[in-house]
Amino acid sequence: MFSRPGASPNLRSGRHITRFRALQALFTTLFWVIICLCFGFGIIRYPAIVFASARRGLLTWWEIVLPSLLPFFIVSELLMGLGFVSLLGTLLEPVMRPLFKLPGSAGFVLAVSYSSGFPLCAVLASRIRSEHLCTRNEGERLMAFTSNASPLFMLGAVSVGMYRNPALGPLIAGIHYLSNLLCGILLRFMSQPSSGPIPGHGKKAGLLTRVGSALRTSRLEKQNFGSLLGETVHKASTTLLAIGGFITIFSVLIGIMEAAGFFTTLALALTPVAQLLHIDASLLRALMYGLFEITIGINEASRSSGSFIQQLLVIEALLAWNGLAVQAQVAGMMVGSDLRLWFYLLTRCLQVPIAVLIAYLVTLLPIRDYLTHPALAAGTAASWFPWVFGACVPAGIVLALFTGCALQNTLNQWWVRLKNIIIIR
Repeated sequence: MFSRPGASPNLRSGRHITRFRALQALFTTLFWVIICLCFGFGIIRYPAIVFASARRGLLTWWEIVLPSLLPFFIVSELLMGLGFVSLLGTLLEPVMRPLFKLPGSAGFVLAVSYSSGFPLCAVLASRIRSEHLCTRNEGERLMAFTSNASPLFMLGAVSVGMYRNPALGPLIAGIHYLSNLLCGILLRFMSQPSSGPIPGHGKKAGLLTRVGSALRTSRLEKQNFGSLLGETVHKASTTLLAIGGFITIFSVLIGIMEAAGFFTTLALALTPVAQLLHIDASLLRALMYGLFEITIGINEASRSSGSFIQQLLVIEALLAWNGLAVQAQVAGMMVGSDLRLWFYLLTRCLQVPIAVLIAYLVTLLPIRDYLTHPALAAGTAASWFPWVFGACVPAGIVLALFTGCALQNTLNQWWVRLKNIIIIR
């Protein structure tokens, strides 16, 4: 009624949307400016704590992250450059498509990420996407459910280092991996329909032909192995430096928040809720720390006064959540690709209740004697068991996928023969 003459409703609606987006961008910028100013003020206010927190983060990166991830980064990059991922993709296509609605090359990411942990999932998913081995939707779903903790962390740092009980390692890791795989199966229902032919499903091309075509993607046709190795080491070093920066900055952030009394105030505010839900109040501190960094949160949970069942539920929830520090690392590794973060964040929210439910059901089983297994002598399982388990995880996954592929091919052949017999009769 009072609109300006000549202005159509669509034009007015467009102007309102433009103004809303401009205000949204303004408030978002102001929010992050305030956060950065508070962070800078905390650095000036608590210099000693900032120095100690930064040193702790750098030591964590130098002593744990760098030696555990660098070999996987280099080997995975070399295998991708040599065309092994394309080869594996042609072989695993028949089993990865029905199970996860993902290309066969995703089986390589699945095996490597389950043996090395985050944030390698984001690096490999981005690389596979850049090589046009998967679609955008497939890359986002692959990155979402392969973001898991390293078996060396769960079997070594958590079970042996924090609980002094190596028998807990397989239990914690099994629940975590099972919840991840269930999320991957659930995410297949959010897949977009393929607009073209599915690679590796051509009936005319034989297995040897497809294998040869996959191996021809090797970059050795354009460069020698020495230059490929140098390029791989350079990429891996740059990526790990970025990861070290993320770890350090979040270590400093947690130190400032703890010195400012943020966690203490929040714990006091949530104490009535914990009492209402019959949760040990000491586990609230673990949850708040784990919201930002899972290693500190799980360590707090292991030292809390809550029962082991409550501690296990909190640990599995924190492992599924990954922590804001890891989420920031994953977001940083996606820079330069067209992959979006919302699938990954959605899966984190989905995996937390799934992991907690699985952990609760496991505690109902008669495993009290297993959970209270005495700590083994020093130098036995504490030294070799995590490494053996970490090596067996990717081998077991690849073997299971190959077995499923062979079984499905055999069943398909028998089904074709059966149909031919029925038609002839």
